[in-house]
Amino acid sequence: MLFTWIVKTCQRHLSRLTWPALLGLFIGQYLLCYLVLRLLRESALVSQLSDFIYYCSVVGSTLGFGDLSPQTAPGRLFTALWQIPVSVGLFGALMGKVIAQVQGMLAKGITGMGDYRHLHHHMLVIGWRGHQTEKMISLLLYDKRRAFERVLLCELEDIQHPLPGNNWVDFIRISNFNDPQEHQRMGLEQCQSVIIFARTDEQTFTAALSLADYVPAQCHIVVYLEDERYAGLLETHCPRMEIVRNLSAEQLSRSIQDPGSSQSVASIMNPMLGDTGFTLPVPASVAPMRYGALMRYM
Repeated sequence: MLFTWIVKTCQRHLSRLTWPALLGLFIGQYLLCYLVLRLLRESALVSQLSDFIYYCSVVGSTLGFGDLSPQTAPGRLFTALWQIPVSVGLFGALMGKVIAQVQGMLAKGITGMGDYRHLHHHMLVIGWRGHQTEKMISLLLYDKRRAFERVLLCELEDIQHPLPGNNWVDFIRISNFNDPQEHQRMGLEQCQSVIIFARTDEQTFTAALSLADYVPAQCHIVVYLEDERYAGLLETHCPRMEIVRNLSAEQLSRSIQDPGSSQSVASIMNPMLGDTGFTLPVPASVAPMRYGALMRYM
């Protein structure tokens, strides 16, 4: 218990010690030691600035004196009673401050409190559905010709980074999708595409409406909804979003009518396979033609 109290007390005081204050303490300690050692005629230590800085750094880091050490009795007393205790304390504070800074940076990435406004051409994945989202991200990253550079996973719930071992996936926890500051943290204006796949249709619908007016015009947005009412409303208010519906009933019916059709649909939907499907609008100025004639261009 005593050791824990000491550690927490040190952490609390180190968190209050700013970098400018720590730098000022170091400069003050070095100046004081320089003046005192000069008065005590320790010429070997203070004759050259490089030697003095080297000597003070060695003393503070507790690595020993090496080839430089006080030669006079007053100089040794000053070093033993003042310079060593204070320098070791300052060096320990510096190491503690650096470690706390590194831990804070790592904790931000794990807890989702980081800032990713520097990202460009990244994909935003809104929502975490456990294994479903993990599988979807792995399928997205499987494509070697993908247009996006990284995946930024955004979640409202208070969770830690669900995929910390994936170097291509960053994690951010969003408090409110309507907040412009959160849009900046997500790098919304620079994103390449957006997938909204939240835990519930209510969360998906809310996120889609909140982000619709702030996503770049060239950005492709895909939304997954199971409730047809939400899908219809979103199609009305956000026509440029591509809405993916739950087609399990339709697929089951088609599989009964045409055995094996589910396998062909699965092969088209799987990015790991070569088959795919897409839509291509025919310009209104094109004259009517037979479907067979289009096969020359396929």
